Amino acid sequence: MKRPHLYLTGYRGCGKSTVAKLLSDNLALPFFDLDIGIEEAAGTTIAEIFASEGEAGFRDRETKCLQEIAELPQRVVALGGGAILRPENRQLISTSGWCVWLDAAPAVIADRLTGDATTRERRPSLTGKPVAEEIVEVMTRREPLYREVADLRIDTSETPIEEIVSEIVAAFAAVK
Repeated sequence: MKRPHLYLTGYRGCGKSTVAKLLSDNLALPFFDLDIGIEEAAGTTIAEIFASEGEAGFRDRETKCLQEIAELPQRVVALGGGAILRPENRQLISTSGWCVWLDAAPAVIADRLTGDATTRERRPSLTGKPVAEEIVEVMTRREPLYREVADLRIDTSETPIEEIVSEIVAAFAAVK
């Protein structure tokens, strides 16, 4: 079975979008950011979708967008951090692509997120707790799901981005 897409998963702030763009250039494949696709289809931000439709409404949009992407020709896809929450999404990721889990230490993620105004404006809090507490709580819940879909895990805490991209390119070449 051909598994054409290269998916990147992981908690917000782990580098999915940044790495996916570089992989897209390196592999000469189209790039797609699932969160941006959802926002463009909705004509609003993820935070506004959460406010008006709740998390369930957002997750419905996420599943629909992922289903549409899975049907397209091969590309590099940066998944949203919670795209792995629904069993049907995990199944679709597994059957339509090869998945890399980008991980990082909670303290590193907290530093990245608090330094990025875009994240605060576009992404809602998932628990209402302080950033560091939320990261630990949500990552702990999601870790088994990331493990389930991941063909490869890379810790992005201290690894230079060029090294991350090189490791993924080499591993992805081996599965084609």
